[in-house]
Amino acid sequence: MQVSGAMIRPEMPIHSSETLDVDFSIPVRLQARQLHCGLGMNGFYWEPSWIQKFATHRVFVAVLASLGFLQGAAMGYFIATVNVVANSFGFSHGLVSWIMVSNEIAQGVLGLVISFWGGRGNRPGWIATCATFQALTCFLLLLPHLVHETNPDHGHVTSTAPGESSGEPLCFTNITVPEHKSEEYCHFTMVLMFLIQLGAGLGGIAVLSHGLAYVDDNVEKGNSPALIGEIIALRHLGPHVGVLLAWRCLSLYSGPLDVEPRQTSSEWVGAWWLGWPILSTLMFVVAILVAMFPRQLPSQAVKEMAASIVDLARGVTFQAPTDPRLSNTGFFSSLRRLLTNRIIVLNTLATVCLQAAMANYLALEDKYLESKFYIPRPSEAAGGFQDPWTSRLIISLLKPPLVALHILVSGFAISKIRMRAGRLTAWHVFITLLVAIFMFSRIFTNCPSLHIEGQNNGRFQPLQTCNRHCDCSDSTLFTPVCTEQGSFLYYSPCHAGCTQVQYLDDIKSFANCSCVRDKLGNQLLHQAKGGPCNNPDCNFSWIVNQCFTVLTAALVGTRLVGNAILTFRSVQPKDKSVAVGLELTLVGLIAYVPANLVYQLMADSSCMFRGSSDTEECKLYDAEYFGLYMHVTSGCLMTVCALLSAAVWYFARDLDLYSGDDDDDDDDCFEMEDLNRKRNPKITSRRATPGFRRRQQNPVTSEVDGVTLRSEVERIRQPEQELGFSILELSDHMDDSMEASSPNRPQSLY
Repeated sequence: MQVSGAMIRPEMPIHSSETLDVDFSIPVRLQARQLHCGLGMNGFYWEPSWIQKFATHRVFVAVLASLGFLQGAAMGYFIATVNVVANSFGFSHGLVSWIMVSNEIAQGVLGLVISFWGGRGNRPGWIATCATFQALTCFLLLLPHLVHETNPDHGHVTSTAPGESSGEPLCFTNITVPEHKSEEYCHFTMVLMFLIQLGAGLGGIAVLSHGLAYVDDNVEKGNSPALIGEIIALRHLGPHVGVLLAWRCLSLYSGPLDVEPRQTSSEWVGAWWLGWPILSTLMFVVAILVAMFPRQLPSQAVKEMAASIVDLARGVTFQAPTDPRLSNTGFFSSLRRLLTNRIIVLNTLATVCLQAAMANYLALEDKYLESKFYIPRPSEAAGGFQDPWTSRLIISLLKPPLVALHILVSGFAISKIRMRAGRLTAWHVFITLLVAIFMFSRIFTNCPSLHIEGQNNGRFQPLQTCNRHCDCSDSTLFTPVCTEQGSFLYYSPCHAGCTQVQYLDDIKSFANCSCVRDKLGNQLLHQAKGGPCNNPDCNFSWIVNQCFTVLTAALVGTRLVGNAILTFRSVQPKDKSVAVGLELTLVGLIAYVPANLVYQLMADSSCMFRGSSDTEECKLYDAEYFGLYMHVTSGCLMTVCALLSAAVWYFARDLDLYSGDDDDDDDDCFEMEDLNRKRNPKITSRRATPGFRRRQQNPVTSEVDGVTLRSEVERIRQPEQELGFSILELSDHMDDSMEASSPNRPQSLY
């Protein structure tokens, strides 16, 4: 190819040390080291040639999905063991409830800062740094076990009566209260638990803001939904595996060796610490793998450089926006662009309402079911989630994989059928309205259960004449027992006056129950069975309620991938990470602070029995008012989410989600000098593989002097092994950042 009297080859713009003609300069520039795969620090770089072949989007997605999976597993393990740690070190229920949501609060506080600075730097490096910090905090939670002795029910009043190790609150009169033990080390453990939640928050920010944006920037826009769906699906499947790991660890006894309690006993101390070294080690290894990836994948760099050469030869010029607010890369300029973007603001507010409704509802669901169906909550300390209700155990095992499957399928469906923005947002409106209907319909759940003995007009008085001699503790959790005739229900075996318990194939049978004897007026009828009294109507309502729970979670899961794609296509590429960070910030600061307080206030206002102290956790709720408050509030939030999603549909229905792929183009992001701002219709793509099948006999010519570029462009667009240069040998002449001048920009709406 002759330009300015000299032969210009594809190698020369990359390798030549000579001064190039100013009329033929590559608009895409990148430092060679930014395409290398390896590790480096302080001038030392380890970049072996054999590892460069792994710098592909498939490998990166696999590694990032593995990291998200481990982060989810760590969160599931923490949630499953936090109550065991709290009982061992004397934490209050209120403190535990705030520890549980502190990772989301950390995302709300740090989301914008981490997403902004990481998005302007090396994204894989930021992901690896946050993941390493999370792995370190997980490992540090071993210290309380190594430094301090773990004691069950530390600092609480316990019973020394014979048979108390059975784990059942029986009726005894020789109750003694031990001396209050020192709790100095509890503060140290509390700090570590907040620290591990901080690490989880940082890790979540890194994966969701930097990881997903990195994938979207380095793959074809049509393939991005499927790959993002894989990452999000594995991240949601991780907590399920974490719970299973905790199940196994808590079944191993690690308490004092001088006692051998049953697994169902409150004195059982499982090995809650055992899973942390496993998870932290795996997370650290995966973090190192993430750190090895370059700033941009070489395949994407070659595509954009080839597209730049073609556009240059055709006379395409790129003009900076006349409004400095659109080109400024500062933090406040980026935030201003997002807050003035109607699609981003409306979609973020919809996500906040959705998360506030779902997260807080699920956090209180077990308490509601306990009060509605008289089904005791599963005990984490008792051998690792030995749920007395098989149906709930099955649902708990099936729900996470089912939700992950819906996320995965939704991502593949969006990629396969290239779902347009109008249909995608319309689907979001439909499923949100459907979930709102499910929420409102649960108000009419019918379960005519027997009243607990002592319950009257929304109040509960557990002490009666028949059980006053039992000295039942006010801290006893709800453990219902029913007479064998199925006619009377009691709060616990102690409140039924039972002094004996037998286990027959995990079926508990209580005998010598004074309250049962007095109620039935027969000295021979004194037995009771564990669990609520059987009611066929309640069984049907229970099954319907569980089906609605699974269906709701699965439907909400189908929104996640589409929400991410919609966010990425509505902003400039440099604002992708900050857009996700803004969403995490608002969700963390609104859905998990004021919304959480509102739900807790509703729960407290419907409490029937709390115990001897107002600071203790509520043991039993008024199911009618509790369910009414929860379902109406959640349904209203979902309705608002549907209205906001409808507004998103109105503004984003014509948004191009796949610009830059195949026949789609980004004509509005650049201007052409000689073609009246229109591209040559014979060239409708800037992809690295392509457009030649549409050119047939007409060569590609320069608008400057008509020189044919077909042969040279074909050479530059060949796979790496056919190029006249290696990605590892890119010249230092190519500095600055590719993102600043890349022509492959999605259309932004401003």
